[in-house]
Amino acid sequence: MSVNPENISTSAKDFQKPEVFINTITFNDSTTLTLDNNSIVVFTGANNCGKSQALKDIEQYLNEYNQTPAIVVRNIECNYLGTFEDEMFLAEHFFVNKDGYYHLLESGNDFHKDTLKGWWEERTLNNGLHMLFVKLLNTELRLTSSNALNRSSQPEKHSIYKLNKNESIAQKLSDYFRQAFGVDLIVNRNEMQTIPLHTGQAPDKTAYTIDRQDDYYKQVAALPKLQEQGDGMRSFASVLLDTFTSEHTITLIDEPEAFLHPPQARLLGRMLAKNNPNKRQLFIATHSEDFLQGLLDADNEKITVIRINRDNNINRMSILENNEIKKLWGNPLLRYSNILNGLFHEKIIVCESDYDCLFYRAILDAIFESEGKTAPDIMFTHCGGKDRMKDVVAALYALNTPVIAIPDFDIFDDSAKLKNLASAFGIEWSLISNNLKKILACLNADNGKIRNMIKKNGHTVLEGEAPSAYRDINDIFRKTGLFVVPVGEIESFDKTINKDKKEWVYDILKRGNLNTEPSLETARAFIKAVVEYKPRSLGKESPTGNG
Repeated sequence: MSVNPENISTSAKDFQKPEVFINTITFNDSTTLTLDNNSIVVFTGANNCGKSQALKDIEQYLNEYNQTPAIVVRNIECNYLGTFEDEMFLAEHFFVNKDGYYHLLESGNDFHKDTLKGWWEERTLNNGLHMLFVKLLNTELRLTSSNALNRSSQPEKHSIYKLNKNESIAQKLSDYFRQAFGVDLIVNRNEMQTIPLHTGQAPDKTAYTIDRQDDYYKQVAALPKLQEQGDGMRSFASVLLDTFTSEHTITLIDEPEAFLHPPQARLLGRMLAKNNPNKRQLFIATHSEDFLQGLLDADNEKITVIRINRDNNINRMSILENNEIKKLWGNPLLRYSNILNGLFHEKIIVCESDYDCLFYRAILDAIFESEGKTAPDIMFTHCGGKDRMKDVVAALYALNTPVIAIPDFDIFDDSAKLKNLASAFGIEWSLISNNLKKILACLNADNGKIRNMIKKNGHTVLEGEAPSAYRDINDIFRKTGLFVVPVGEIESFDKTINKDKKEWVYDILKRGNLNTEPSLETARAFIKAVVEYKPRSLGKESPTGNG
């Protein structure tokens, strides 16, 4: 028989319902994250770094019955609130079978009431009890959970049933759905066997009185059903349904951006951050810059971004706390560029211009294609000149993203810019200041004749003590990820083309023999050195190796 909440005594209703929240998570690199009851944790990183596995491990840890060892997560400490004495909670999630046992719909298991109370006191969630508190929304589930609800299958706990009973929530979901897809999401409350969701232009409710209700739902029934629409609509709707109706205190979402176009992914991120309840922890694994931007746009104080760098069997966690996010997100260069996309690549290379990116990317691809190999997961981005390069590097360093910067050689002639960029990489200025003085002395000699030549020729025009000083500085720079263009600028890699940068790059790309062209040998050697660079500490120690 079902437990009727209306028959529960007043004293029984005084118990607090049971809830589970994660206090701390310790990962396999010994990093520990402390959480609030409404924290939003976002896992980012390159492919196969362990984002999705982290979600599976969290669910597994809460499932005491599952003995499969976790991979990314080493330990979880939880806070258990309330008690299984709460009859209202039992009425909502169990029904009593003919033998007097409490039957849990999610797992299909039966429990004696004393067993439930005993396990709760022991902080043990056996036999599927974890399903009352944690829910994993993977891509497969999101394609089916918004299908029409069968009224005959204990519908009370289903999200569509809750939507059916709450018009204000239904309207809010429809508003978000219209923002994403330009059509409404409508609950068909008039079907006898099921409760389907429809998409399209909703009929105007104000035009129908109660005696014309059948006419209203006749128009609704003529609209396309959600479950017959594309994957994007169904997945988006499923996340909406869970967001506004779920009572789980811990929700895990794997790749919420799957099947969505960039604007929809961004809207979904913003919606999740703005509507996360005070008593729900949200853990998300994403590979979408757009989704992440949506989360950050919401300005939620509880967001923590974690970049995972996989080092053999260790998943190294780089935690970006909310105050750091605000600092970075307040920089227009970061907010309105694709730089955040670097979180989802193994390495990011920052150039002065988009034409530099085109050239280096083409050389890189040519090298690996000629060897029959797949090019590494590297993102090239530009920052519009040397002035802003330091900001991009500092932002990516804060995210513990392996970053390389490639400025033109004439940065040696601007001590202030060079010092700022070196500082962004964590380089101690005292290590290079004396040698830089020798280079500047060379540039100032002979009325600055050499200074006028370095843009087109790089280090080859240096004289006296300057060449040795340059080599010492360059050794330090390359150990940190700072690769100054040795020939001056990219056009000097092949001086047979006497055109401006744009046309020079286009002529190079038209050749089609970038891996064999003799004039590009220096360029290929330079890019190979860039690609082979491996960060020594990923921001955890001094990049110079001295700290």
